[in-house]
Amino acid sequence: MAKRVSLVVAAVILLLLALNFSGLFPTTHEVESTGRTMGTTWSVKYVTDESNEEEVLASMKQALVKVNQQMSTYIPDSELMLLNKAPVNEPIAVSPELFRLAEQAMKVSELSGGAYDITAGSLVNLWGFGSGKSFSGQAPAQIDEKAEPAFAKWLESGQVSVAPDPAAIAEALKKTGYKTLILNAKDRTITKTMPVFIDLSSIAKGYGVDEVAHALEAHGITRYMVEVGGEVRLRGKKPGNEPWRIAVREPVLENRIQTVITLNNKGIATSGDYLNYYEVDGVHFSHLIDARTGYPEKHRLASVAVVNDDTGIADAYATMFMVLGEKAGIKLAEEQGIDAYFIYHTDEGFETRTTGNFSSYILDK
Repeated sequence: MAKRVSLVVAAVILLLLALNFSGLFPTTHEVESTGRTMGTTWSVKYVTDESNEEEVLASMKQALVKVNQQMSTYIPDSELMLLNKAPVNEPIAVSPELFRLAEQAMKVSELSGGAYDITAGSLVNLWGFGSGKSFSGQAPAQIDEKAEPAFAKWLESGQVSVAPDPAAIAEALKKTGYKTLILNAKDRTITKTMPVFIDLSSIAKGYGVDEVAHALEAHGITRYMVEVGGEVRLRGKKPGNEPWRIAVREPVLENRIQTVITLNNKGIATSGDYLNYYEVDGVHFSHLIDARTGYPEKHRLASVAVVNDDTGIADAYATMFMVLGEKAGIKLAEEQGIDAYFIYHTDEGFETRTTGNFSSYILDK
């Protein structure tokens, strides 16, 4: 009897193996794809029991090409650049995707009191961090002689050799202001009441992450990790039922390892200047421009990571907090219940602070 049972079990195993090798009984496996987009890189890992990798890859690439063609300031005929070139006071019909991102960005601008502003493209270009040509002029008066050598060295890491002239900054400020945009949801039009230059780079990468995720989900894939330029979205688990784990991009904090988190169907975006800043007499200068002043933000916030259901919004929030700084940023994040992780400079090194539910995503170390 025992021998007969053993033979039956063996037969079942052989049958399952035969089905597996024949493709009738598919196995779950992990697929990885990488590439370049939006002037940066992208990578995707997903779990599937299908063998349609080429079809899925084509869908992901198509999604990224569409985002680039809609939102890029480096493509002359992108939808965004056509809007930037459009006449003032003329309603321009735009795609649902561009209108949605503009709406989201306007809300973040309002929340930040104008510190975050997608119409600050002229300022970003002026300081050499955008798609436009950099400006050569005299250093601003507020950057004194003691700071000038360090400031010049910092500028060389961007695309300018010297700081813009204060008069040029004042002129660019006249062409900046999110309230100069009129969004008409009924007609889905955007009207510029001033010749502003709209730059969506602070929200487009996160949006691109979500679009790639949607492309995967259209193929029935619900276990993945999508990353574009450092912004990430996670859903489901890896093979073996293990959670996806990612390390938050951060400075080297003395006597501690990197913070590792896991998420499910949420996105995380990180903004930081700890690799691109200088400090003189306790004043911290970064590459991020405050749209209210026209100058780089000056505070001690080194990095901030934000978790949100929408990766594009997380991207915008992270930039907003970096411009606001640690004091105003942490206060706003606490008031709004935003899941964020702040790292800021102190005289002794770095300190960290979490807001909202961010600590719940951190894995035990």
